This record gives sequence, structure tokens and C-alpha cells, in this order.
Amino acid sequence: MKANRIMAVGLTSLLLSSALVPVFADPEPSSTPIAWELQFQSTRPERINAAGRTYWYVLYSVTNNTGEDVPFHPEIVRVETIESEVPADKAKAQSQEAARLTVTNSIIGLDRGVYGAIKQRHAKTHPFLVHPVDAITKLRQGDDNAITSVAVFPEMDPRVSGFTIYVGGLSGEQVVRSNPLFDASKPVDDEKNPRVYVMRKTLAMPYLLPGDKRTRATATPKLGRLNWVMR
Repeated sequence: MKANRIMAVGLTSLLLSSALVPVFADPEPSSTPIAWELQFQSTRPERINAAGRTYWYVLYSVTNNTGEDVPFHPEIVRVETIESEVPADKAKAQSQEAARLTVTNSIIGLDRGVYGAIKQRHAKTHPFLVHPVDAITKLRQGDDNAITSVAVFPEMDPRVSGFTIYVGGLSGEQVVRSNPLFDASKPVDDEKNPRVYVMRKTLAMPYLLPGDKRTRATATPKLGRLNWVMR
């Protein structure tokens, strides 16, 4: 493929830090696989106008050569870096204009019209594309049972200068860490007051979006270094 050059990743080791866990608590990656790992391929992110809106999407394929059938429940998010020209001393007063990171989940319950437009665009290169909901399954072994689907996101703020797409669900490796901020005087809550954090091996795909607010609407994302993280 030319416009959609494929990035093949033979899932082995590296890791991420979670924003919820202090730096000193970050786990280290396993130097060799210690759990099942799926083979992953994806296209470069691109835009499409469908159902009256603009979306970003990435096509991906997952193959199970682990020697056993495994559950596949993809968790795909996009973390965007929003630039700002607001001075640091005014960032608090102008919080909406300050530089920050935002997190956007991929759309699982994708509008069938949007899915149909993407499927039609890539009918020749990805004839077996399935809806994101249908990609959640027990993945059987072998190339013949590979799943090809799509991760779709809404349009980004024009101030976004870069973003990273995190793909979870590709590995069974995980670690459990105590929450140093856990408040024993309050009820345990997995969202607001968790006793522990479960961090899973996740693929990170960082992209730079060149240009400025006026030109990024047509800019082509540039891929950085793929790596594995714990998230």
C-alpha cells in the first residue's frame, strides 16, 4: 500500500508509565514475553468525512499465533498533545487555552454509516473489515482466523501538535501495583479510590502532526518510534 503503508509489529518487549501512578512506581518491562502476545499490523491514521462529520481512523489486523485461542478485547485510546501560546503564569486563569493532554477513546458503537464509508473506501485492500463491535471475540489461532477492524476517533482540536494511539488487548502480560494515594478512610472505588492498579502491556504508536492551527487540517501524521508500555 502507498497512502496506507502498513506498520508490522512483532509484539515483543518495552513499556509505558501510567499517568495515575507516580514515576518511582513505574514497572519495568519483561525482557522476553511472559504471556501470550498477538501479532499486530496497522495503517497510518487518516481522516474521513462521513455522516456530516470528520473522523480519524486506523485500520488494523490482529493474528493469533500463540498456540491457544485467546480472548481479544481491544482497548484503543488516543492521547493528544494540545499546544498553547498562553504564558505559564496565566495558564491557570486561562485553563481552556493552556497546553494540556486530552484522552479520547475509540468509538466502539460506531455509526454504521461511518463504518460503511470506511469499509467502502478500503474494499479492495481490506475486504474482510469488520465493525469494532464484531472485533471483540475469542481469537482463534492461525492466519485464516485473523481479524481486521478499525479504530475510529472524532476530529481533533486544531491545536493538537501530536498524539499517541495506545492499543491494549494484545498481550496477557500485566502487573498489579498498590495505589500509594489510596485513602483507607473512604470506600474502595475502582475509578476514584482504587486499592491497586492493574497495568497491562500496551502498544504505543506516537505521531507528530506538523504545521500550525491553519495547516493541520490537511497535515499527514508522522510516525515516531513504536514501543511497548505498561498502562
